[in-house]
Amino acid sequence: SVKSRTGYVIKYANCPVIWKSKLQDYISLSTPEAEYYALSEAMRALLPFLELVQAVGLIVGLSQDYLTTFKTTVHEDNMGALKLANKELGQSTPRSKHYAIRTHWFRQFLKPNRIVVSKIDTKLQQADIFTKGLRTDQFRVLRRLLMGW
Repeated sequence: SVKSRTGYVIKYANCPVIWKSKLQDYISLSTPEAEYYALSEAMRALLPFLELVQAVGLIVGLSQDYLTTFKTTVHEDNMGALKLANKELGQSTPRSKHYAIRTHWFRQFLKPNRIVVSKIDTKLQQADIFTKGLRTDQFRVLRRLLMGW
């Protein structure tokens, strides 16, 4: 298939709680476009999860100060997608003007929700275990990072 595969894992307290792997709905024209689309899909799952964590935190008696300083880091290994994700809402790069508006929506939630999109080395990108065939040694490295065994 010419469609790219989206994969992500959301961890809380270093424990996987949400993960997904699926073919993308449309054909991407570049790797950064496919990675940016995958980042958008991951954010679609992350934001409701953060709301759930805050609601549960209030129920169990965590202070509002603690909940409002809660920081989330999203790891991205593609520089093009990382650069675009960290641009201000409404800005794009010359090569990303054609990206669908539906992929840009999450940028408005980054700063207010203390979500940071940061660079991670490709060899340490845990979501790769869901998106591609890996050599045995790389699979074991990612499995250990993801599951602890």
